[in-house]
Amino acid sequence: MKTLFLSAALAVVATATAASPASAGSVSIGNSTARDCYEAAIARSADRNSFYHCNLALDREGLNAQDRAATLVNRGVLYLRNHNYRSAGRDFDAALKADANNAEAWLNMAIASLQQGGGGDTLPLIEKSLALKTARPALAYYSRSIAHERVGNVRAAYNDLRRAQELAPNWQAPREDLKRYQVSRR
Repeated sequence: MKTLFLSAALAVVATATAASPASAGSVSIGNSTARDCYEAAIARSADRNSFYHCNLALDREGLNAQDRAATLVNRGVLYLRNHNYRSAGRDFDAALKADANNAEAWLNMAIASLQQGGGGDTLPLIEKSLALKTARPALAYYSRSIAHERVGNVRAAYNDLRRAQELAPNWQAPREDLKRYQVSRR
């Protein structure tokens, strides 16, 4: 049986929400402003100039459906960083309308929900991102561990943290969160 010390439960959420959105951008190979939007998303830059590039790419460049979806995901990531969940959600929804198979849109929708206190309702979103082969599987498993913990499924949370650590051995957050668990056999 696996038991969890709940004293640090909020640390999981703080760690995940601080690190998550920056890691979940979508590559947009398209035009230069779309690329600038992507680079802002992965560089954790959420300033006015970053939004300008995203908006310009979406408004004036002839992006194909996949590049449009990727650019919407990247702008949504910028909104997440600014805690503007409503705008982020609109962008992730629009990305899925442009490309329903955009794994990063599904994952970022889950992250936005987790940042707002969501739990079990995020599990289908994360499952969809994993099924679509997200570029960030460690982040998906880490996020899923948070959702499992919030609904009281300690064993699944622990297993997902272990999987996140296996996939990204240099990522500190899963390693630190695993220290909160004590595994005992009965």
